[in-house]
Amino acid sequence: MEVELVVVGGTVVTPSGPQRVGIAMDQGRIVAITLDEALPPARERFDATGLHVIPGVIDTHTHARDPSVDAREDFGSATAAAAAGGITTILEMPISTPSVHSADVLRARVAAVQPKAYVDFGLYGGAAGDNLDRIAGLAEAGAVGFKTFRTPLPAGRENEFIGLCAPEAADYLRALERVAVTGLVAAVHAEDAGMLARNQAALQGAGDRGPLSHARWRPPVVETTSAAESIGLAREAIARLQLAHCSTPDVVALAVDARADGIVVTVETCPHYLFLTQADLERHGPYAKINPPLRSSEDVERLWAHVAAGDVDVIGSDHSPFLVEEKEPFWGDMWRALPGAPGLESLLPLMLSAVADGRITLERMVALTSGNAARIFALRDKGAIRVGADADLTLVDLVRPGVIDTSRWLTRSRGTARVWDGKPVRGAIVATLVRGRTVFRDGMLRGAPGWGRLVSPAA
Repeated sequence: MEVELVVVGGTVVTPSGPQRVGIAMDQGRIVAITLDEALPPARERFDATGLHVIPGVIDTHTHARDPSVDAREDFGSATAAAAAGGITTILEMPISTPSVHSADVLRARVAAVQPKAYVDFGLYGGAAGDNLDRIAGLAEAGAVGFKTFRTPLPAGRENEFIGLCAPEAADYLRALERVAVTGLVAAVHAEDAGMLARNQAALQGAGDRGPLSHARWRPPVVETTSAAESIGLAREAIARLQLAHCSTPDVVALAVDARADGIVVTVETCPHYLFLTQADLERHGPYAKINPPLRSSEDVERLWAHVAAGDVDVIGSDHSPFLVEEKEPFWGDMWRALPGAPGLESLLPLMLSAVADGRITLERMVALTSGNAARIFALRDKGAIRVGADADLTLVDLVRPGVIDTSRWLTRSRGTARVWDGKPVRGAIVATLVRGRTVFRDGMLRGAPGWGRLVSPAA
């Protein structure tokens, strides 16, 4: 029987390890994995000689914020950037206008963004004290998980954060109890609100406004204190907790200890905490303002040790698009710069470089960027190259050297990606396939908006 597409000649990273086999795809699914000569006839043949074929990346932490400020980003430009970055599924945080705090908002957001999507996507819902009665409905409507900020509601952005902020422990415990009933993951932005307020008053009182003021405002203890409390509350609620964008190895150590006590805690970190340091914060100023902040080189090395040991579960980009005018004017006043940096198109090249440098194995990288996310979020058809799974594939050249050139990025926020521009990498994305359709190949976007579809956790 003729199939739609076969990929031949490559080294395929399967659950059993790398194999020199071909892949046949039809109607969006993988239908055969076998020797090239045993593949069925196909209408299209992709020669992957010299390439590795890995499961499409699942980015567990993105912010397109559509609908919001379209000049920064919308779902079309974000998912086009994802395709260029080898990402086949994004898990989008609930910040939008309004935030995803109810089933009605989630359904409206799906209707608004799906026609623009080049890759598949899941949508987080919010979980906080002000939307407790809507958490169950969000799960029923298809939320991929829940997100809560342990920080206060940002002034001027209240509509974007309805149902998202729970700085008080009692409120967060109530939210976790509701999330636990759904069985979905509770992702937490763990920073202690009281410490942040105290530090801000002291630093601003002293006139400390330069680039490193951001690191002094949010030192590691701000994150570890909130993470420890959040873990304790998750234990009480019997909830599945994911510590989002962990920046410090001490938080990972807390998770390791919690797991030993039977608490279900998973850990996400981001490329900027593995490839950048406080020296980059000083060098790039507001363009490197990210919450939590960049850490010391010693913290970075200790975090890498946890990654290599398997203590970290997933890598998310925390892609946060902003405009140059929301960064550039604030070199002398970091407090006014908006926090975040783009990262959809740098995540995989950086992690391929880590493989080339011997920091992690290829198999470990695949687990961090795809397999573990599919398991944690119950995306049954994603995360592995196997018969019956979605034909989400990323074809990479593991040895091709290059330099990140953000001027060629597809995100609208390329102008604020200065932390990555000019960074040498080893490893290149050759093609991205979403459910058997090529959406990016040889430096060109090939897909069409509307191909991406909503993914939700399996029952």
